[in-house]
Amino acid sequence: MSSPLHLVRHAVPFTRYPYRGEGMACNLCGGTETLTVAETDRRLKRLHSVACTGCGLIRTDPMPSAAELDAYYASAYRAAYQFALGRRPPRHHLNRSRREARFRADLLGPALRPGARVLDVGSGSGEFLAAARARGCDVTGIEPGRTYAAYARAEHGTPVLDRLDELPPDAVFNVVTVHHVLEHLRDPVDTLVRLAGRLAPGGVLYAAVPNMAATGKPPHERFHFAHVHGFVRQTLDAAAGRAGLAPHPAYRREDTTVVYRHAEASDAPCLPEPGLAQDLAAALAPLRPGAYIASGAWIAPMVRRNAKAIRDTFAAR
Repeated sequence: MSSPLHLVRHAVPFTRYPYRGEGMACNLCGGTETLTVAETDRRLKRLHSVACTGCGLIRTDPMPSAAELDAYYASAYRAAYQFALGRRPPRHHLNRSRREARFRADLLGPALRPGARVLDVGSGSGEFLAAARARGCDVTGIEPGRTYAAYARAEHGTPVLDRLDELPPDAVFNVVTVHHVLEHLRDPVDTLVRLAGRLAPGGVLYAAVPNMAATGKPPHERFHFAHVHGFVRQTLDAAAGRAGLAPHPAYRREDTTVVYRHAEASDAPCLPEPGLAQDLAAALAPLRPGAYIASGAWIAPMVRRNAKAIRDTFAAR
């Protein structure tokens, strides 16, 4: 587990996060020209976020190093953002995860046939693995968070690996899922390329990320340290296109929750529109922290977050 001091440094407003980071080109198009879209995050901590002028993909700048992210996700992330301070996930997380697992399993129902091989990257506490296995699938999870991976193994008896590169080189899957994972990665596009290479013929890849262009949230609420990349519908599809994937017409799409398949010759290329970075910079420009506090705009999001945590804590299984 992370030290209490380290967790406190992740929580104190108006201060920088405890990392050094490094400069990094855009993982989608390789560009280096950017526009600033935010200087603070939802905790009112200093966090510089930029949009690539070439394609519109949002990223933290400077980007945490691979070692910094590995250490953060292995021991600090769950405690910092989900208040998972013990040896098992908190009840509100488990109830929410069960609900999300049911939604994902229902959406992917046609592909979750008995005997289908399923890979869940970022499998957390294992609820989707359990739901897929209940449908007769052969499941494997990837989860770097030690506490949640251990819980999934013990509670659900599911195989969970620490890293993607621990899979056998020739392992392929009928279903691959990455549920709210890509935004946490330094190399989300490269990871999609690797995962597409794990798809068996006729396989599907489910990807879900937060939509940075979604309305109903103040700009501050859309940024935090755990999300080192930010997507909109266009950049998610462009990233999938780089991996040789296209939206599957047989599956319902919900904005930035998409089921992809290997692209076919008839599929139109997925390219972000010119000027997307400028549009995002204008839409996401937040108030300065002092003005944000004085406006009271932070109250409703705080109430919503706490209400959701309370609801999920006491929800029926």
